[in-house]
Amino acid sequence: TVDEKLQKTLETRLGQSFQLVQDQLEKVYKGLGEMQTLAIGVGDLKKVLSNVKTRGTLGETRLGMILEQILAPEQYTKDVSTRKGSRETVEFAVKIPSKTGDDEFLFLPIDSKFPQDRYQAVLDAYEKADPDLVESALKELEKAIKTQAKDIRDKYINPPATTDFAIMFLPFEGLFAEVVRRPGLFETLQKEYRISIVGPANCAAFLHSLQMGFRTLA
Repeated sequence: TVDEKLQKTLETRLGQSFQLVQDQLEKVYKGLGEMQTLAIGVGDLKKVLSNVKTRGTLGETRLGMILEQILAPEQYTKDVSTRKGSRETVEFAVKIPSKTGDDEFLFLPIDSKFPQDRYQAVLDAYEKADPDLVESALKELEKAIKTQAKDIRDKYINPPATTDFAIMFLPFEGLFAEVVRRPGLFETLQKEYRISIVGPANCAAFLHSLQMGFRTLA
């Protein structure tokens, strides 16, 4: 009787152990499947971001969502030409009330930029842990940001129809952080190109401050 009970107990415990191992293996297989799916998704995302037009749409969409959440529809406009006779249109422009107190306003141009190739090169250089490669990639990113800042200045800044500065929106916090960390770049963009850089988080803070100004003026 004792032998039978021991045998039964042993078989039960072994069965439970094997079932536990099987359950864990199933979870591992499931996890591997999810990782493969995620890898495929990341590959698809890279393909999407390799398209310049799609990257532009991504930045514009993120910027539009932030504006929509903070400002009233009548406080900003989309795809507006800030130069008379020009076909160039800025993605968004906030309507800044005129000092005269009437219904007139001037535009504050806000344009999104995403130099994805240059930013990806920076990330790849960090991954390889090569200081020289990192510095080289950061210099190329800086050059791209300056080029885009000049593009915004030349196309959209047009006082007195606009403010004497414009905003460049970078759609990812990591990209924004790299630009801000670059010695002297933030100041150069403001002084030479009259461009202020914002990322998703401080863009929201900037718009909130504008909203407070609108309310104070009202």
